[in-house]
Amino acid sequence: MIETPEREVAVINQTFCDMFDIPGPPNQYVGLKSNQLFLSHAPMLKDPARFLKTVESTVYSKESIVDEEITFINGKIYARDYIPIYEGHVYIGHYWEYRDITEKKKAECDLCKANKKLEMLSMKDGLTGLNNRRSLDKQLEIEWEYAQKEKEPLSFFLFDIDYFKAYNDTYGHIQGDECLKEVANIAKSVVFGESAFVARYGGEEFGILLPRANQYEAIKMAEAIRQQVEQRGIIHQASDVFKCITISVGIMTVVPSENIPPISIVHQADQALYEAKRTGRNRISVYSHHKEADSNV
Repeated sequence: MIETPEREVAVINQTFCDMFDIPGPPNQYVGLKSNQLFLSHAPMLKDPARFLKTVESTVYSKESIVDEEITFINGKIYARDYIPIYEGHVYIGHYWEYRDITEKKKAECDLCKANKKLEMLSMKDGLTGLNNRRSLDKQLEIEWEYAQKEKEPLSFFLFDIDYFKAYNDTYGHIQGDECLKEVANIAKSVVFGESAFVARYGGEEFGILLPRANQYEAIKMAEAIRQQVEQRGIIHQASDVFKCITISVGIMTVVPSENIPPISIVHQADQALYEAKRTGRNRISVYSHHKEADSNV
C-alpha cells in the first residue's frame, strides 16, 4: 500500500486486503484515509493502540524500516517494511509492504528447539544419563569464575572403579555397562546440594564439582559415595582389593585465583586419584600443594 503525505491511500493491492481481512475490491479504498482501514483490522491485533502509535511514529520519523515483526491474535506473524518516497528532495508519500512469515518463523522456532535438544544431548552421557566431560568442563569455567570473584572454595574430585578392565574381562561389557550405571546412580543419590555437578568423565572415571565446598565437605561426600559403592556389594571376583566393586578417589580443593587455570583443579585431583590407587585403592587421597597427593583417608 502507498499513502500520500496526508495519509490517504494512493495504491493498494488485493494481497494487502486479504492479509488484513479488508473486504471488497482494493480500488474502492483509494482516496480514503488509512486509519479507516486500520479500524477494519484492529480486532486482529494484540494491542491495537500500540500498533497505531507505532505506525504514526514511523510515518512521523520518515526513516526506512525493514523486516519489523508483528504478531497477531490468530498467531500470524507479518514482516513490515516502511519506505518514505521522495521526488527530488520533496516528500510525496510512503510505501508499506507486509509479508506473511508465519511458516518461516515456525520453521526457525522448530530448528531452534531441535538445536537446543541436540545441544542438551551432546552434554549428556548416553549410558549413565549423567553430564559428560564436555558439560563438566563448561560448568567448571562458570564455577571457577564465580568462586574467584567471591573468594570462595571450590572442590573437585575424580573417582574411578577399581580394576574395572578386569571386571569387563570377567563379566563382559554388557555387565560392565550395568555396573557403570549402578555406580552413577549411587553417586547421584549421595551427592547433596543443588549446585553439585556430577559427570561421567570418561570410561570408568567420574567427576564431581562442588562449588562453595571446603576440603572437609568434599571428603565427607566422597567417603559417603565410596562406602555406598562398597556396601552395594556388586560382585567382582577379579578385584585384588575386595571381592566386590570399590572405587578410588582423588580430591582437590582450592580458592581460585587469576594466576592458575581452571583445568589445574582437574589435573591435581587426577594426581590425587593416582596416589589413592598407588597406595592400595578403595580409598580417598587429597592433593597437597606441598607434597602431591600425600594425604590418604
